[in-house]
Amino acid sequence: MGDSSTSNLAPQATVPNPAIEDLQALKRRLMQDLGALKEPLKTTVSDMGGGKVWVGKTADSWGADVKGRHGTIQTLLGKLVPVIDAEIGKLPEKVTPGEAKMYHMPY
Repeated sequence: MGDSSTSNLAPQATVPNPAIEDLQALKRRLMQDLGALKEPLKTTVSDMGGGKVWVGKTADSWGADVKGRHGTIQTLLGKLVPVIDAEIGKLPEKVTPGEAKMYHMPY
């Protein structure tokens, strides 16, 4: 005979993991920010590099700096997407209602 204390247990209800939902929302905001930053900085780089707003050695140096920072920002923000995806991949898709409730509780 089996142990009746474990054989009578019904499967526990599960809900979507709220941590995954939050990470997916973070990823969406990040992608929006990447898009929002791309064009304004691209325009600034183009205007500075094209001599439209300022000319001379200092302008050239400043323009090169802006161009470099534009690339750095895009690269760094772009590296966050795979990090978020990796964290999502580590988490279970479903959790118990109690685990979901604990996730939302303040410390």
